[in-house]
Amino acid sequence: MKINVEISDIVQNSAEALIVNLFEGVNQPAGGTGAVDKALGNAISDELTHGKTFKGKLGETLVISTHGKIPARYVVVVGLGKPEKLKSLQLRRASAAAIRACQKLKVNRVATLLHGAGIGNVPAETAARLLAEGSLLGSYKFTLRKTGKTEAEKEAAPLGNPIEALTIVEQDAQKKAAIETGIRMGSIIADATNLARDLAFDSANYVTPTFLAKKAQEISQNEVTCKIYEQADIEKMGMGSFLSVSKGSDQPPKLIHLTYKPKGTPKKKVTLVGKGITFDSGGYSLKPANAMELMKDDMTGAAVVISTMKAIAELGNLDIQVDGIAPCCENMVNGKANKPGDIVTAMNGKTIEINNTDAEGRLILADGLTYAQQNVHPDELIDLATLTGACIVALGKEASGIMGTNDELIDGIRHAGEPAGERFWPLPLYEEYKEMLKSDVADMINSGSKGQAGSSAGGIFLNEFVEPDQKWVHLDIAGPSYTDRDVPEVPKGATGVGVRTFLYYLYSITEI
Repeated sequence: MKINVEISDIVQNSAEALIVNLFEGVNQPAGGTGAVDKALGNAISDELTHGKTFKGKLGETLVISTHGKIPARYVVVVGLGKPEKLKSLQLRRASAAAIRACQKLKVNRVATLLHGAGIGNVPAETAARLLAEGSLLGSYKFTLRKTGKTEAEKEAAPLGNPIEALTIVEQDAQKKAAIETGIRMGSIIADATNLARDLAFDSANYVTPTFLAKKAQEISQNEVTCKIYEQADIEKMGMGSFLSVSKGSDQPPKLIHLTYKPKGTPKKKVTLVGKGITFDSGGYSLKPANAMELMKDDMTGAAVVISTMKAIAELGNLDIQVDGIAPCCENMVNGKANKPGDIVTAMNGKTIEINNTDAEGRLILADGLTYAQQNVHPDELIDLATLTGACIVALGKEASGIMGTNDELIDGIRHAGEPAGERFWPLPLYEEYKEMLKSDVADMINSGSKGQAGSSAGGIFLNEFVEPDQKWVHLDIAGPSYTDRDVPEVPKGATGVGVRTFLYYLYSITEI
């Protein structure tokens, strides 16, 4: 969907559908919405006065047929919620809800007011960014592996034809440049999120470690470079923990390293490490069948890192160095696969007794973290993984777990997550949890929570591969990485959680 800006009168716009907005509790539309209402013979205000359903609550939509009174065929009124609580989430969600309502109308060209820029006093650039984000996130649908459909199937689909063009209509010509800047940034952020959704939603027979490596190479441009390490390279670096997981598969492992360097001296170095298990059978600690179907998304961490780096390559204008690292492999079962009781040696020399082959994500991240510290020496190290089912038990699908060694970095990620629409809840890394990792035959075991504090146990294990003075944060996204719910900006399926938070953090985007 192409998004642009046009300096004109919303009432006279020739798009097939117009999107206007209304705050909850407002009975008399004003501004652009008021002008459209007047042109429609007060159809909107009549609904507010006499109707029983539309009240302007956040994400509510009202569709009005224009009956030829204005050039557009339909007007979609979207609720913004309470004006005193206007936040980024409201503008993103309202935009998503409105565009989905237009999809159901099966229109191709849509024009919209800039939500929040009037009574909400939101800067035009910010309002345009959030509108672009919400519209592109809300219109997302995974269709990559679909073949042609009959007309009947198309009619039965929950969403109609894709919208080709969305025009933001603004009367003040002085705002055009700011709106265009906001559109560009919001579109890049949303496209990156949707790429992560595509990668995580797609099937494991397509999205292999080699596929992810090629995708990383494709996105390297401008100041972003890409290095792919093959199995022989990984062996030379002594990544015995990572390799122990990959050896159960016929698919070769890949270590992806993307780097963005600003043209000047970077203010700091931030490294993102994403778990890239492209399919997780559980290994010999085999998952039950009903828990295995969605294990194609166990590479969400890697997908988020790659997608974040894609956005940075397109946005540029960042004064810090960002490295994106993704160890990628499958966790399968063959004669070479890890067995419970096996002992492996990680890149930093520590030995690990594998007592659970389904706790494999931490094994590849252990070497990924070591590699990052030895080769990049980052000021801030952040890893992201669908690591533990225990985190879903603790927090459900509404929040990711966050833990680490630096409170300032933890707070920074959490504060970036709020306006990004992604929540992170702190979990402890108590010293006492180290008792869970004790092994009789190696430096540690890889899984020892015994049903207690499983997410923190995973974090404690990873902390063993973080150097003492390193600022480090671990994000366990097992819950929010995939959703069965359907909200306007997060359709059912893979969510791409983490992309927006990383970009909001790196670009210092804050709540309005």
